[in-house]
Amino acid sequence: GESQLRMNEISEFRWFQCIKSNNGTSLTKDVLLQIIEKEIVARLLRSLSFYNEAEGGESTEHLYGVYNPFSADQTKHMCAFLKSMLGYMSTEETGTSNSCEKTIESVSVALLSLVRKCIERMTIPVLNPSNIKRETNKFVTKDGAIEFDSETNDAIAYASVVQAKELCTLVTNMLQFWYPIIRDKAGDLLKFVFTDIISHRIIPVIQTLQTISNECNCDLGKTLISDVLDAASGLLNEEEWMLQAAPLRVAAQTMGLS
Repeated sequence: GESQLRMNEISEFRWFQCIKSNNGTSLTKDVLLQIIEKEIVARLLRSLSFYNEAEGGESTEHLYGVYNPFSADQTKHMCAFLKSMLGYMSTEETGTSNSCEKTIESVSVALLSLVRKCIERMTIPVLNPSNIKRETNKFVTKDGAIEFDSETNDAIAYASVVQAKELCTLVTNMLQFWYPIIRDKAGDLLKFVFTDIISHRIIPVIQTLQTISNECNCDLGKTLISDVLDAASGLLNEEEWMLQAAPLRVAAQTMGLS
């Protein structure tokens, strides 16, 4: 669970402090680097991974580690730890730029695989918003003749409100926290975020949400698109990403956002 992932900066761990306090010799540095590269990096990658397990003769995939990419809190802790670890590894004293590059590449590959699998496992409810409207905290038919039961209300809420919030949080986590750290190796991850998550999932879901909520002047869809726009702001004008970001810019302009 979320409480299980409380990563701090690497310098705050007692074992790191004890080893580093040994007069700063080259042997000390070598020991620290070996621990980081062989143990800490490996564990971090496992926390981003799925593993195969045979069940009843069939192979199924399960989340291996505790990291949930939809969690803003876990993402902040994970990225703070990774940033501090890379900061130590890249210091002039250690001279391990190759190790940093390999670590960043491995993290980028594992993160993309994790996000892709999580997205693939999300149920995409088929929702026709043409005869549904939102009234305060419930959904009814547009003519008001039918008030949906609690189970149907929950299904509609997930297909619109809940799913939109989850996806927008995921995008914010990737662009605002992960991207600055793995920037040089994040090309494939960014393509997936812009194309598969924003263009193919978030925008259609928010359009549905806007249609349902239009009559109650709900600004949730606009707020969520604004959050995604803020997270992607540093990439929108980069030539490499202008095409992939075009649907987001159009959606933002349609909602009156610059």
